[in-house]
Amino acid sequence: MKKVVFIIPYFGKFNNYFQLFLNSCAYNKNFEWLIFTDDTRDFKYPANVKVVYTTFDKLKIRIQELFDFPIILNNPYKLCDFRPAYGLIFEEYIKEYQFWGYCDTDVIWGNISDFIKDEDLMEYDKICVFGHCSLYKNNKKINNLFKVNLNGEERYKIVMQRNRTNSFDEEFNGSINNIMEQEKLKICYREDQANIYTKSSDFRLTSLNKDKKTYTIEKLKKAFFVWDNGNLLRYILENDKVYIKKYMYIHLQSRKMKINLTNLYRNKYKIIPNAFDELEISDIDKNTFKEIKIKHFNLHYFKLRSKNLYIKIKRRLTGYYNS
Repeated sequence: MKKVVFIIPYFGKFNNYFQLFLNSCAYNKNFEWLIFTDDTRDFKYPANVKVVYTTFDKLKIRIQELFDFPIILNNPYKLCDFRPAYGLIFEEYIKEYQFWGYCDTDVIWGNISDFIKDEDLMEYDKICVFGHCSLYKNNKKINNLFKVNLNGEERYKIVMQRNRTNSFDEEFNGSINNIMEQEKLKICYREDQANIYTKSSDFRLTSLNKDKKTYTIEKLKKAFFVWDNGNLLRYILENDKVYIKKYMYIHLQSRKMKINLTNLYRNKYKIIPNAFDELEISDIDKNTFKEIKIKHFNLHYFKLRSKNLYIKIKRRLTGYYNS
């Protein structure tokens, strides 16, 4: 059997750095991706990324046929709540894999095999707990687990019949993770991602606290990321020393990125707020660090707050939260 496949239904246009996402997939030859999309633009898909061209309406019909109650799936973003059911929804596509999962496309992968080992696939029923990357053991029990009652209620039916998103795919607020814990299944909680805090113009990482409800946001660091031949590295200057930390992937949620690269297929580049840039110097130490630009001026935080305020006002006026 093959090991792992990530399933990505995506409708509309992919972001402007989707090719960089695909390039980072290409270096992870032990992992595969299966993308369902209506974006037929001419991307260079690597051999381990398979594409099925379809429409959102066709997928919606496919999902509805699996349930004897009317689902609410009015926009592609709502698919997040259906992610724990992908093992059932896409059953015919994943029969040859040990694990299936889902991930976002606003990520750049490092070397996944440095973090997810064969022994992890043997030991755990689920690896990672976030919507931007989660993996499930491919068997009948796990693929139907989303239907299990949570605290005495049919949680999945409530979620699938709500117009708004419920984060059923991640975290621990009435999600699939809560069901897995309730059923005493084995979850790998380890966090190896560089999850960028959305509400900052700088790159500050967040991590889930032990209470599984709150996050720690790191203090601002003198740092930048480098994607180097399939490895994702963070260079940090502290106490007159340069430290290097490796990550499984960087998650650039809700962040528009510029591409300042002369070649999209180059094997080494820099990732800083808010751009993919050429790396000025290859040999990085405490002396050369200061010669590297680690940030572009940007209005990310201001734009995000303005957008969120607009959405909040619109929802209140339309009664969105009551549906």
